[in-house]
Amino acid sequence: MQSIHGRMTYLRMAEAFCAFFLPLIFWLDWRKTEGPVAWDLRIASTAMMSFILLQGALYWHLKLRSFTLHQPLPDYFRHLYNTFKYVNVLLIAALVLLLAKRYAAVTAEDLWWSGCVLTLAVAEQINYFHYQLMYDTRGAFSYLRRHRRLREAALALDLKRSRMNTM
Repeated sequence: MQSIHGRMTYLRMAEAFCAFFLPLIFWLDWRKTEGPVAWDLRIASTAMMSFILLQGALYWHLKLRSFTLHQPLPDYFRHLYNTFKYVNVLLIAALVLLLAKRYAAVTAEDLWWSGCVLTLAVAEQINYFHYQLMYDTRGAFSYLRRHRRLREAALALDLKRSRMNTM
């Protein structure tokens, strides 16, 4: 069984790794594309995904530090992550509008890549700010079987707790 410290360290490192190496992997594949590429759509959706992954890496870093030092999350946590939550929604909406606007002018491959990467960004937004979408431990699966619903995300719970502590 993995320790809480080890789990938070793993999550922090995995989110940061994915934020940097997924775009690199995508770019290496995109270079093989023959013909024109809608780089703006692909890069914008990938940047959105990486932005949210980096928010996750920072969250797990702050959570790990809080756990290690036996202190609450920093005072700026609530404001920062509430801002992230709403900025993410606005940026995702803007990217969806951009995809819709450019729909007829780009290739199916550009739409597929941009749409799929943007879908990953939306999944990460849900995973951090609403419901846990990653179930990879025995305890997580037990919760899912026992309650027959998705677990509330750790970040969402911490945002609720921080709101209650300031009232």
